[in-house]
Amino acid sequence: MPTLKERVARLEHDFVELGANCIKRSTDRAYEAVTPVFAKLEELDGRLTRVERSVREIKVEVGFLRDHMIAFTGRMDRMDARMDRLDDQIEELGARLDGRIDELGTRVDALAESNAAMFQAILERLPAKALS
Repeated sequence: MPTLKERVARLEHDFVELGANCIKRSTDRAYEAVTPVFAKLEELDGRLTRVERSVREIKVEVGFLRDHMIAFTGRMDRMDARMDRLDDQIEELGARLDGRIDELGTRVDALAESNAAMFQAILERLPAKALS
């Protein structure tokens, strides 16, 4: 039969061995429990990385579109200014043409009156027999 000292030493040794085994088993269980979480975290990290890359690409495209819209707005402003100048020129030309058309109408009327008077004078000078 072992002595009390040996039994205590044996219990201490068994206790230490049991603690080591428990720690090993608990570590293994914790590792098994945490492994799927780490896998999901890695998957989420991959997704976030792709989303961040997409966001950067979209920001670049938005900047590109913004630059094009600014250039387009500038071109449209220049076209508006040109159209306004053309409208002014057309109105000016229309006013000048209206004045000339009125003047030509007056001249045509005066010429028609002159021609009518001239033909009337010619008719009055013709002998009466020639008219019949």
